[in-house]
Amino acid sequence: MAEDGAYGERLRETFGVDAAPAFVARTLKKAHIAVTEIRCDGTNTGLSAPIPAEHAFLVIVQLRSVPRHDMWLNGKQIDTMYLPAGTTNIYDLRSTPVANSISSFHHVSFYLPHPALNAIVEVEEIPPIDEFEHDPGRGVIDNVLHNLAVGLLPSFRDPARANRLFVDHMAVAATAHAVKSYGNWARKGQADKCFSLSPEQIARLEEMLADKIDGDVGLADLANESGMSALQLIGSYQETTGKSVYEWLSGLRIKRAKDLLLREERGLEDIARLAGYSGVGHFVAEFTRHVGIDPERWRRPF
Repeated sequence: MAEDGAYGERLRETFGVDAAPAFVARTLKKAHIAVTEIRCDGTNTGLSAPIPAEHAFLVIVQLRSVPRHDMWLNGKQIDTMYLPAGTTNIYDLRSTPVANSISSFHHVSFYLPHPALNAIVEVEEIPPIDEFEHDPGRGVIDNVLHNLAVGLLPSFRDPARANRLFVDHMAVAATAHAVKSYGNWARKGQADKCFSLSPEQIARLEEMLADKIDGDVGLADLANESGMSALQLIGSYQETTGKSVYEWLSGLRIKRAKDLLLREERGLEDIARLAGYSGVGHFVAEFTRHVGIDPERWRRPF
């Protein structure tokens, strides 16, 4: 698919790095969100190439502390400061941002074109936003966005086997959080719009997930089945069941993995594949997180 925004190959060229793995989540009506990982281990790598101006935003989550950097917006240098790991910086691409990379850096960026913002505010029934209340030179510590960005790293390591539902879920969640937290309107205390799903709706959605345990089902597919938008589905499923769509799928995978560990003398690589994980490393980490011990010790406790 041809790239038409500030993500993937365009960001690779902007920062002059060797690789910039990216995912595109098409979960919002007439809009898409993209997520890119950029890593540069060098210092004093110079000015970034200008990004063509467009009505879109980059929400950048710093995964490594950035002691020094310079930034220009609309051709004017702005004040910048030390950015600890976990800092979020939001850049309006209409201001043609250019950075001077003095320190090394590692970040995940969420590309939010204006149609994606319109889709979020339409679903949430909130006033349209045209910009974010945010100081891009200083940023803000945002633990929610930081955790979402870190959670995507295993998918970047093996993009060909990344879980589509998981990536969709994380991209939409990051967009919604940014809009609700930094949109240029007052919304403190306003409740999110979501619905209670019927037992039949829950059963049908979970049936679809069980049929596609390998993750080859997108959030848009589930939303279409439920007759809601992707954002409404995320909120409504959690409101009704107390857990996220992806958490339910994770629990299903752990159950299947346990069955395979007990019944078959297969290696962990085969079990990881059959249970829908992108690789054995991801499987071992998720199993250990859920169960408390690694799969081999669980299979042979004595």
